[in-house]
Amino acid sequence: MKKSIVAIVLAMLVVAGGVVIAVMKFSGESSAMKAGECVAVANHNEDRADVTTTACGSDKAVFKVGKILTEAAGNCPDVVDEYTSVVPNAGGGKLCLLPNFLEGGCYKPDDTDDSWGKSSCAGEDTVKVTKVLSGVTDGTGCPDSETGQDMAFPEPPITYCLSPVKP
Repeated sequence: MKKSIVAIVLAMLVVAGGVVIAVMKFSGESSAMKAGECVAVANHNEDRADVTTTACGSDKAVFKVGKILTEAAGNCPDVVDEYTSVVPNAGGGKLCLLPNFLEGGCYKPDDTDDSWGKSSCAGEDTVKVTKVLSGVTDGTGCPDSETGQDMAFPEPPITYCLSPVKP
């Protein structure tokens, strides 16, 4: 009788441990991320990738988290300047990512993963970030609004004022 009680208790502990491990594995890194945090994306394949938080000044931090969706099939906000959507390999849901532009920096589009890589402020398609407007969702406050362009995102509200560089 005592052996069967011990066996039942052990079985319950094994099941409980399995549940804890499954919750930790499937809740993953994305649930711990917050909007506005910078992330590194690696092993980008289709709409899935390895996503980890990183310091915004890091060369690996090419994206910021805009919005976190609980469903992998969810849609990022529909805006002119599109978010890059990624389903993290570890965890559930979907991340709506925007570029991590730093004021004064130059960037060039990287078509392999929909990101913008840091550039030497030269070359075709390269832009310079003339101003970053936090809390603003349009380019009316950009200093070069007549000659430049802007990228505006509603979540988190931010506008990047961009100016093309000479090739």
